[in-house]
Amino acid sequence: MNREKNAITDLEGIKVAHLTVSQDILNSTGDKASIRTGLTAILPYPMEKELRLFMECFNLRGKNESTGYEVVDDFCYLNSPIVLTNPFNVGVAYNAVLSYGFSLDRVEIWPPLIVGIDDSFLNDITVSHLDEKDILDTFYKASQGPVEQGSAGIGFGLRAYGYKGGIGTASRVIELDGRNFTCGVLIASNHCNPLEPSGGSFTLVVGVDMPLVPFQIRAIVKSLMFKLSSIFFPENPSDDITCIFFTTANSMTMGGEGPLIYDFQMIKDSHREEIVQAAKEAVIEALVNSLLKATPVQGREGRKCATIPEGDLATLIKTIV
Repeated sequence: MNREKNAITDLEGIKVAHLTVSQDILNSTGDKASIRTGLTAILPYPMEKELRLFMECFNLRGKNESTGYEVVDDFCYLNSPIVLTNPFNVGVAYNAVLSYGFSLDRVEIWPPLIVGIDDSFLNDITVSHLDEKDILDTFYKASQGPVEQGSAGIGFGLRAYGYKGGIGTASRVIELDGRNFTCGVLIASNHCNPLEPSGGSFTLVVGVDMPLVPFQIRAIVKSLMFKLSSIFFPENPSDDITCIFFTTANSMTMGGEGPLIYDFQMIKDSHREEIVQAAKEAVIEALVNSLLKATPVQGREGRKCATIPEGDLATLIKTIV
């Protein structure tokens, strides 16, 4: 097993796709409006199958607009794509996920898990509505190949540390009791921005392929979030952190073909810290990638967001590693 793509798509069956929108139009008052937004979709398994995956969703301060969180919190399973977009496009993305499920003759693809990330510094958010057909096309084009990073998808309008932020991804191989497993992460960096007392956000999707059950996932996520919050947000406690963590092992079939009783496996609890450490390392690398691979963007009201200088990036790496 290797991590040749160094991305969340190193996990078997996971696909990722971006929809990036850059347009200058006239709004309803005749003024120039700059659309600098997008959407990033993570398909956690081949979506034509009827499956449920064990997962946990964690929100610290919970300012991001999101759907599906309450159901996930109650039942601890995932069966829909994970979609990252801006808050004003959460509704159309929700409808697009349902339409996607209907097109696949899925019995159930609910609840859609949509996270809204504020990209209004660069994006005229009130006029940047995405089209449902374009979102559907994005789902159909999702790939298991390398993942575009930086200013792609929802990352197009994001910034972090006062510079251009965006999408980052990375993966790690973990050896547990002589068996190799993969941990893949995808992040959207939009945090620690000066002059924004209301705070930004750091959104994190983690996928693993080792057998875990819900109480183990919950413990791992809490430990991971504690470690990351102390690294990334020591000076800006208003930033929002959202983490979606799932395992592709122990999947449950759905519909009439499913078994009456499931036989789940689970790793030893003593391995939890190894998983947390691997996820933490992958998150840090993904964050660096989101900054390093971003391209400059000029958007709303002529605002410009430059890429982080090498010296500032080197200093940041020293503080978070």
